[in-house]
Amino acid sequence: MKDRTFTPRAATPDDSPFPSLAGALDARLRAEAPDTFAGIVRGPDGAVEVYATLSDPALVAIVEEVHASTGRRIAVRVVPGMKNSLASLENLFARVRVEADEVRQRGIALVSYGVHIPANRVRLGVEGLTQEVDELLRREFGTDQVEVREGQRLQPT
Repeated sequence: MKDRTFTPRAATPDDSPFPSLAGALDARLRAEAPDTFAGIVRGPDGAVEVYATLSDPALVAIVEEVHASTGRRIAVRVVPGMKNSLASLENLFARVRVEADEVRQRGIALVSYGVHIPANRVRLGVEGLTQEVDELLRREFGTDQVEVREGQRLQPT
């Protein structure tokens, strides 16, 4: 077998415009349209998808301005119709973080939680999820704001 020697080298930089465009949009929309901005995802075709609670002309104008300033190297779509703004989901996430130990003390094995932008919900992972626990957590944290799923504890390696 031939001896192969590998030499370390720097990673090839990602020349995709997605990170810089998404970062610029995120910063502007959080600051200037917090009630309608619901997050940013990469669409199935690689486009930047800006989720919004409604098609707000002010939000669309910010998206257009930022898109133009970055050279329009990637498609951008505004996707209205989300029920929750990102700000409201992040506020709920902060509440869940504060109350997580109390939830666990009640015997609910809450093993994960986080904002899930495509679902437009805060996702709660519960080990051994039952319908009763699902309904309880939805009532407690908001039926329209949480998605309760079966979760697993990470096993030590």
